[in-house]
Amino acid sequence: MKRLPMRMNEFATQAAAYREAKGFTTSWDNMPEKLMLVVTEVSEAMEAYRHNDRQNFNEEIADTVIRCLDICGSLGIDIEAEITAKMEKNAGRAYKHGGKVC
Repeated sequence: MKRLPMRMNEFATQAAAYREAKGFTTSWDNMPEKLMLVVTEVSEAMEAYRHNDRQNFNEEIADTVIRCLDICGSLGIDIEAEITAKMEKNAGRAYKHGGKVC
């Protein structure tokens, strides 16, 4: 079966629905906790990188994106529009505008 492409806003809606179905909440009121869960997923990706575990690294990156999309879906953020606007803003910045780039 061929997978059809899904838009990011659809993923965000699905991530929020899945999380809600599992009994968890995401709201402005618990945003510090939700943002730290994003940080945790990034930290787990770093740990997988340190162990040269590409499969686990990929999974943790996916977890990071899912958590971010859950926030978007829960707060009604049009992430497609926000990314487009941010990329347009970034396109106008000077080369290495922030200084040292890794």
